[in-house]
Amino acid sequence: MNLRLVKAGYFMGIGLMMASVIYFFAANWQGFDRLEKIVVSIGVMCLLYGISILLAYVMNRHDFLSQWLFVAGAIGFGVSVALIGQIYNSHADSFWLFFIWFIPSAVFALITRYEPFRVLSAVLLQLTFWFYYFPSSYQTERDQWVSFLFLLVFAAVNGAVFFLHRSSFVSYLLYVAMQGWLFLIVGSGLTEGSFTWWPYVYSLLLLVFLYYFFAIVKHRSYVLITSLFAGGFLIVQYFRFVARHFQEGVLLAGLLLAAGIVYGSLFLLKRLRNWAMEENAGTTFLAVFQAIVTAVASIIAISSIMGLFSLWTHHFSSNLLFALSVGAFVLPGMLMQSWNDVVRCTLLAIGYGVGVIASMDISIWIVTTYFLVLLVGYFKSEKTGIKLLTHVALSAFGMLIVEEWSDKLRLALLFVVLLNAFLYMASHQRKHTQRLSLFIGMGSLLLLTSMDFFALDLWVVLANLLLIFITAGWIAFQSKQQEPIGLGIAWFYLWLFLVLKYYEFAWSLLDKAISLLIFGILVLAGTIFLEKKKHLLPNEQVSWVRSKWIPLLMIIALQIVFIGYTVFDKERLLRNGEVVKLELMPMDPRSLLQGDYVRLRYEISQIQGMSGNGKVQLILQKDEAGVYRFARVYVMNGKKDLSYIRKKGEVIINGKWQGDTILYGIESFFVPEKTGIELQQRARYAYVRVSQTGDALLESVSDR
Repeated sequence: MNLRLVKAGYFMGIGLMMASVIYFFAANWQGFDRLEKIVVSIGVMCLLYGISILLAYVMNRHDFLSQWLFVAGAIGFGVSVALIGQIYNSHADSFWLFFIWFIPSAVFALITRYEPFRVLSAVLLQLTFWFYYFPSSYQTERDQWVSFLFLLVFAAVNGAVFFLHRSSFVSYLLYVAMQGWLFLIVGSGLTEGSFTWWPYVYSLLLLVFLYYFFAIVKHRSYVLITSLFAGGFLIVQYFRFVARHFQEGVLLAGLLLAAGIVYGSLFLLKRLRNWAMEENAGTTFLAVFQAIVTAVASIIAISSIMGLFSLWTHHFSSNLLFALSVGAFVLPGMLMQSWNDVVRCTLLAIGYGVGVIASMDISIWIVTTYFLVLLVGYFKSEKTGIKLLTHVALSAFGMLIVEEWSDKLRLALLFVVLLNAFLYMASHQRKHTQRLSLFIGMGSLLLLTSMDFFALDLWVVLANLLLIFITAGWIAFQSKQQEPIGLGIAWFYLWLFLVLKYYEFAWSLLDKAISLLIFGILVLAGTIFLEKKKHLLPNEQVSWVRSKWIPLLMIIALQIVFIGYTVFDKERLLRNGEVVKLELMPMDPRSLLQGDYVRLRYEISQIQGMSGNGKVQLILQKDEAGVYRFARVYVMNGKKDLSYIRKKGEVIINGKWQGDTILYGIESFFVPEKTGIELQQRARYAYVRVSQTGDALLESVSDR
């Protein structure tokens, strides 16, 4: 148990310090110049690799730590590449960043067969696809067929790697990614245009996957994942159909559809039960499958009921709707113990959902009484599904009551935290209800830390400190208790907290980086102290850091060479490129890894009456004010203007068509934290270095 605690401490300490590094470079602190930042980032990467190798060769009992630090070094390479983009104002969150980062990570995964490298590679592959399809630093317009084919290719790549690679965890990520890209074809609205046939094809694909994983390979987890996407697809299609045909018959058909889903699931569950009960995991499989059925059927039923209620009643009555939710759904679901569990849970889910909607506009005393009755029913109920649904309902109704009574969201969220702490302690040995209490309670506490909801004050600071100490303490506690799901929930909220804090503007990234560094050092120091005190000597196998050091060092050397050459090329362009002044129109977001930037759109981003596809070269000419403006096209669609003779005051600049917009690779200008709005208000011109071959590098932005 102590060994697991030590490993958790090392993992947390490394994670916090890596988050500190990312925060620091994203802050774009001006205390270092360009080359100093690059040297520091390379130094951090090499330090992580170096300590990893040192631990592998000198302290053999720390092989697990050596491997983790090597992965951290690979992450450090990605941070260095992102920093180059920030320093030299490349596209924010460019898909090239993640693709370049993906290549050595994938090679590391192939060489070492280490699962964290496989996970990192899978995540980077999805980020590459995502930012290629949804670029954050510029707008893009694509033909519907092009968009469809891109999404199909993304799904096919994930599917191919999935079927060729069956590692324990990464295969799930790849399969979810494949289904996600296929589902996005439906969710992105492409099926409303040229691809009205795709829902039928996707339905057939889902049936094929269900049959394959159910009847051929008999893999429960993939049956559940496929069922989840099938349920989401059914909900989306139903909502779209109702939006086009909002009438009584369609809404009544929705109720019949919900009933049909439940009835069909009962028939299917009879077939699944014998197969599922072959192992202990079968009980969990049946419970999750029932939860998916309940969620899909209840969402469709709730939307149908609300639609019918609005059509049938001229004056909307929340009291009548609340009475309907209790009498027609909650009471039968609670009292009819002889009914099937799926039917009872679906009735309760519908009743609670409709009741929450109606409770927003009825007497607080009625809702409070209802809350107390549900609390009694919660403790009397023995069925896990009913108990979990009532647990969620208690949290929702409790939050509504306190928010209505106090008119303060903070008190409402605090009540949910305390309620779930009470329900956790009252659950004794019921692991499912304890896990739900932990999930809802920590989620509510996380919302209390948000500076997007609340102004920065003492209560927000206390909430942030409380969440950090609770998650850290809970990770330590669950590491000893061997409770993987509870441990996973705590880790999930810790990393989610770090991600959300990155995007909060009230507290500077630099201050957050320093705080995380201090906390990470304290965690590592405490872990080392515990390890020495307990004399823990983990049994380790021979680390791949030692057994495969030659190819690993070759990749590290290539990473350093790549960074060095990229910096050299950018610096050469800054020294030798011709200065070009361009008129612009900016915006102000925050990058995933690179910090704050101003999103730029140039006067030459659109040429009146022109559009195209692929690469283009334009000729810009300096006007009397010193601003370079469009003069003519030099190369377009592979055709060069052979009659052109370069004149004084003209430059050639490379671009790429995106619909009617030309991208020059200089659409992002990275700025120190919290200075983007000021720059946005005064920026009128950009100064760009353009090489003889037409490559552009954004140097500065000015008001004149």
